[in-house]
Amino acid sequence: MLDAARVELAAMVAAEPGDGAIASVQRQLESLHGWTRGGRCPAQHEKDQLNFGMIASRVLENYPVADALYELASFVMFWQEPSATG
Repeated sequence: MLDAARVELAAMVAAEPGDGAIASVQRQLESLHGWTRGGRCPAQHEKDQLNFGMIASRVLENYPVADALYELASFVMFWQEPSATG
């Protein structure tokens, strides 16, 4: 889902290069991609830097990628490392 959203946002940035909201979401998805390589769960301080779900709900709700951004934001917010005792 992250890869598909990154592709979609890259196309949106190319189509609307001056749109700050789209550019911000693209930057955040690129950061998230780097943080999650190899299945790594982002640290809480990294998650705290993300607001692409909010941007999607306030500014990008009419774009086809919005639903994927909502789902991805929710997943990341609640994603936790497996318990060491589990």
